[in-house]
Amino acid sequence: MTTENGGSARGPRLVWLLAAQTTSMVLLGLWVTHVAVGHWPLTLEGRLSQAFAAHRSPVGNALTAGLSLLAGTEAIVGVTLVCVAVLLALPSAPRRAEAVFLGASVAVQSAVFLVVTFFVERPRPGVPQLDGAPPTSSFPSGHVGASVALYGGLATLVLSRTRGPWRYLTAGVLLLVPPAVGLSRVYRGMHHPSDVLGGLLNGVATLLVLGSVFLAGHGADGGRTPKGPSAGVAGAVPARPGPPPPTGGRRGGRRAVVVRHPHGCPDELADDVRARLHRHGFTVQRWTPTTVDRPAGSLAGECAADGVAPSGHAA
Repeated sequence: MTTENGGSARGPRLVWLLAAQTTSMVLLGLWVTHVAVGHWPLTLEGRLSQAFAAHRSPVGNALTAGLSLLAGTEAIVGVTLVCVAVLLALPSAPRRAEAVFLGASVAVQSAVFLVVTFFVERPRPGVPQLDGAPPTSSFPSGHVGASVALYGGLATLVLSRTRGPWRYLTAGVLLLVPPAVGLSRVYRGMHHPSDVLGGLLNGVATLLVLGSVFLAGHGADGGRTPKGPSAGVAGAVPARPGPPPPTGGRRGGRRAVVVRHPHGCPDELADDVRARLHRHGFTVQRWTPTTVDRPAGSLAGECAADGVAPSGHAA
């Protein structure tokens, strides 16, 4: 997991981003508890909590209890550990960047939550509470923030690291969990709606910060993702056969054009070829898919632009 500027640039950027996130959450909490309190729309929160409490039912109690359990500390930690272990043990290629992203998102969200509750003191809603109230502040909702970090993080990985139409359904189901958890926490009298919104913001901010550090610009093999179409290959063709050319006119290393058959090559093969080319110095890779009318994709045009004849062999 390296970046163009090296791994050393990641640490300071992560620290500054997390400091900005934590500060923003603390200021938001102080605004809610000292400035906005007593003003619309926060004046509606008490009535909303009372309305939920007045219309509770055995079915609603059981359903919300399950949702709260799904975002409880034990469930969040357990599911996170299992998912991280699976990502690291994938037989095709360990997803280290993805595992770090998911595990760190859950841990960082929790750390920011604890810092915010230290500075922000907000009492729980004034209605009968169905769960034991922890000693922390009601703002932000830790259950909601943790569910965003875990289930939202999984949805991010599903959308960015898998193929096929089923990924949208899977990601959609995962993304429904945090708002459902938030609704259950209000129903059970554990949080105000603004606490739920604070938890959502904390979780989303965590995913954006850690995603920008650990996932942005990285492919499924953990290296930099080349620009252009990619997912499988039919052949790899150096744009400059023979020894590496001088790079005086262009930045980067050796260049290669990779022709991919859209149905004949699996994603794992594409990832392996991409990584192997990168290790052999082909850091500038152009990927082109084959079609019925263009069995070699845009290979001829790519090579003509470089003034060379194509060479190579099919995979």
